[in-house]
Amino acid sequence: MPRIVFFSIKGGVGRSTALAATAWSLAQAGKRVLVLDLDLESPGLSSALLPPERQPMYGITDWLVEDLVGNGDVVLDSMVATSNLSHDGEIHVVPAHGAEHGEYIAKLGRVWMPKLHADGRRETWSARLERLLQALEARVRPDVVLIDSRSGIDEIASACITDMGANLILLFALEGEQTWNGYRMLFEQWQRAGVAEQIRERLQVVGAVVPELDRVEYLEGLREHSYEVFGVTLYDDIAPATPDTVGPKEVDGKRTWQVGSLVEGWNFDEADEGAPHHPWAVNWHRSFAGLRSLQGRLAVIDTQEVKAIFGPLLEGVNHVAEVTRQA
Repeated sequence: MPRIVFFSIKGGVGRSTALAATAWSLAQAGKRVLVLDLDLESPGLSSALLPPERQPMYGITDWLVEDLVGNGDVVLDSMVATSNLSHDGEIHVVPAHGAEHGEYIAKLGRVWMPKLHADGRRETWSARLERLLQALEARVRPDVVLIDSRSGIDEIASACITDMGANLILLFALEGEQTWNGYRMLFEQWQRAGVAEQIRERLQVVGAVVPELDRVEYLEGLREHSYEVFGVTLYDDIAPATPDTVGPKEVDGKRTWQVGSLVEGWNFDEADEGAPHHPWAVNWHRSFAGLRSLQGRLAVIDTQEVKAIFGPLLEGVNHVAEVTRQA
């Protein structure tokens, strides 16, 4: 089943709001959606999808702490709640913490610890998280899994991207030097770690909260700087064009550049709308400016209004989800 990670270098870019709207749209289309709030240091996604009375007893943090002492199964069945926003489909939400969060800060100090098994085997926190995700998928049987990742460029945030087996990794970006310096450092770290080629074809830039004024110019600048960063870090160098150059093609389901019968590398033109650096725009809208008010807003929202704000993102997610499930 397809897993889609929502990630950003910095917080406050509307990433969690976009995830909530995506879950709502997929449920409107009859999909069974599993949503995980892995932004443990800044939780809040569940409040957008669940009213207070529907919050489950436990959350991801509780499981990660209890699993260290072999009690993970005790909380597993009490950490998933069904959103009241589900319509033709279903939205199953796993929050960062339960209704009674208790000593949450103290718990955060232990969630990223490895687990030492009785046989001496040491299980990393990312392996434990993958085990939790598989258990939740087995229980919910979703059509698609949406994961709200921790933001930043540290080891934990990077592992949420590289170790979760995501089919699509959405990189939310604001136009600005801070954003692209951060993504450049992250991509370069993936190169040093030897994982860049494994995940680069699953990346997609999302133009976050695109302003109402000068949208075209804003997106052009975003695309230009995105292309620059991808070009120097993730894209392959392409040999100069020759008479045998055929152009962009799909080889084994992957977009590439082909010269005669030889595949020269993985690269895209700056203007290629199918390229991972070409941003899917999410337009800024006053009614989607905060998570706390989103629960009531989604309960009365019009489908066309959601498409007007999140259209390219919703289309892209739907396409990847369908292709992955068919494969």
